Amino acid sequence: MKLLLDGDLFCYRCAASAETTHDGIAFGYMEQLLDDCIDKLKADSFQFYLTGPTNFRFQVYPEYKANRLDTPKPRHLASCRDYLSTKYKAIMSDGCEADDLMGIAQCAESAEEPTTIVSLDKDLLQIPGRHYSWHIEGGKPDKRWVKEAKLQEVSKIDGLKWFYTQMITGDVSDNIKGINGIGKVGAARMLADPDLTENDMFEIVRDAYSNDMEMLMNGDCLWLMRQANTPFSKTEYGLLLADEL
Repeated sequence: MKLLLDGDLFCYRCAASAETTHDGIAFGYMEQLLDDCIDKLKADSFQFYLTGPTNFRFQVYPEYKANRLDTPKPRHLASCRDYLSTKYKAIMSDGCEADDLMGIAQCAESAEEPTTIVSLDKDLLQIPGRHYSWHIEGGKPDKRWVKEAKLQEVSKIDGLKWFYTQMITGDVSDNIKGINGIGKVGAARMLADPDLTENDMFEIVRDAYSNDMEMLMNGDCLWLMRQANTPFSKTEYGLLLADEL
């Protein structure tokens, strides 16, 4: 079993946990988390992925993630990224995101061994295959919250349903607006039929948008690649939208 590790989240969370101390503590947290994931998943190998400075989504939609620009970053974040790049030869994305690279790796037909995506990012649940999210907790002493570690298998159709759900609701964390007036409950109702095919979901969502250009733009921002250089606009349904614009 090979682990496909979300280096962006490893770095961010471990750097944030060491905010009041030195970066060596953050490195130690990353090593502990890595050891824990390898042990729990009985992994034979692993690969870290990091998001590089360029991303085609900024050209598709200039406001993509613009809501994060003023958010302070953990002070050891850059050091943690350098640590993974140097020690573990983390693969840096070029023109896309680490999420895309993990999606491509998990969907590769030529993969020599089974893979598991390791991340806390819900967006990755559109990628079929095994997914693992590690244990996290937080909050104040009088009001703690806990999310237990979870290993799950995502089918192709469930992954597509999650993508089309996001197309309806949008993604606040990435500054992507969905269909006005429809939230999670409405999206679940629209896609509730367990026998829906990808074509069915596409047509349902397209009818709800009534604006092919906006749907194509949101698709490129939300879709995680399964093959290299294949954003949503280069998939079967993205090309259908593009051809009719």
